[in-house]
Amino acid sequence: METREYGLKINHDAKLILVTGITSNPVSIDFSGDVDFTKLVTELTQSIDSKRSLIAKSDNDTSEESALKLILETIDSIIKEYNNTITSLVEDVEEGEDSEIDMGHDSEIGDDDADLPF
Repeated sequence: METREYGLKINHDAKLILVTGITSNPVSIDFSGDVDFTKLVTELTQSIDSKRSLIAKSDNDTSEESALKLILETIDSIIKEYNNTITSLVEDVEEGEDSEIDMGHDSEIGDDDADLPF
């Protein structure tokens, strides 16, 4: 399973958190009022088919401000659930490959029938 880093950058002046690394364009989350995570969830949902898990960059912005800290923790938890979904999908695919039907020699076919083309 491939892994990609995501970044969290806080723009205090614009009251935005930019989430990078999910797609080619950053996802912006406005924290000037009610926080809406719809854009983030939509981008993650569309990225599920890539089966790429996400890990946080080591230099992601943090905050000691309680409201902003809660928003950042929520973003991290949403991405953690996305990763759980990706892991589950990959495991399901691997299990499906392991349990393919054996199409070997059928014991009911007699030796006389083994050379028939159908």
